[in-house]
Amino acid sequence: MKITISSMRCLLIISILSTTVFQLRAQHYPAGSEGIKCGSLPSSGFTFKDENSFYFYDHTPGFGGQLNVLSGFNYMQTPSLTWMSDWKILDANFGMAVRVPIEYMQLTHNASAGSPLAPGSGTFPGLPPGSPPRSVTVSQFGLSDIEVQPVLLSWHLNQIDFSTGYSFWAPTGEYNKNNEINYNLGQGYWTHSFMLGITWYPDSEKTWAISLLNHYDINTAQYNSLVVVPVSPAHPLGIASEDTTLGDVYTLEWAVSKTVVKCLDIGVTGYYQQQVTDTEGPTFNGPTWKNEKIHVAGIGPEIRANSEKWGLSGSLRYAYEFSAMDHPQGNLITLTIVKSF
Repeated sequence: MKITISSMRCLLIISILSTTVFQLRAQHYPAGSEGIKCGSLPSSGFTFKDENSFYFYDHTPGFGGQLNVLSGFNYMQTPSLTWMSDWKILDANFGMAVRVPIEYMQLTHNASAGSPLAPGSGTFPGLPPGSPPRSVTVSQFGLSDIEVQPVLLSWHLNQIDFSTGYSFWAPTGEYNKNNEINYNLGQGYWTHSFMLGITWYPDSEKTWAISLLNHYDINTAQYNSLVVVPVSPAHPLGIASEDTTLGDVYTLEWAVSKTVVKCLDIGVTGYYQQQVTDTEGPTFNGPTWKNEKIHVAGIGPEIRANSEKWGLSGSLRYAYEFSAMDHPQGNLITLTIVKSF
């Protein structure tokens, strides 16, 4: 069978329409990770936190998501360790932290015979020739990308807390650039993240708390697949490899809470995450479709109980996502246990 340049370009276009743009978490920082008093850091000492998130969705707004993805479930357990010292920098307590996410991912998508989702092309299995279209469910489990926070600063004033810090995400999770729809445990790139938080207690008894937590993430290049380029001596077939860089991502998390009885808080929490700069490079296997910027927003209740005697606390939080683009839109349930030493 003779393959012409025109047919090669048509096949490449079909691949673009079928396999790009969607990734369960194109960005590193998972929006909705924090809730009540999210702008505050722990007091001096070690704090162990075990966060368990359950994410269900059956809708993925955006060109690529609507084309392929039917539904998904994501469970992530994220143990983290924070150390806050009595050392002072600019009159703030200095600390460090590390987060080690472990993730289970399950996704159901459309597959049809003869599509680019062919056997051997990646994680997503294709269908034998002549098979009718049907849905396919795949899953994987393992280590995701680790976050290291080498600098944390915390101010605890009379009725207000401030926090700031820097962290980086390392590409420790498994990443396969050939996976269709970028369905990977890791993102395949490094991220620099800057954090700024505030918690305000309007009343002197500190029974009310209003919190804001900001993250600004700067993403580095993610290795991409092949891209069509003008034919030249360097590229006689008109194909070359390029990298894709997801634009910077801003995340705002907020909470309003009230201590109803001693050691029990209830509140309303929410988040908004938005890609703020354009994606650079090809989007064949990149994290978002060209000219679109990912965003997601959610809101919901939280209840938190704590025991000062045991240095132990637990919280249960639910968020309904009412808006999204190039990102799943679903329901997030988060159970968190915290132990201070």
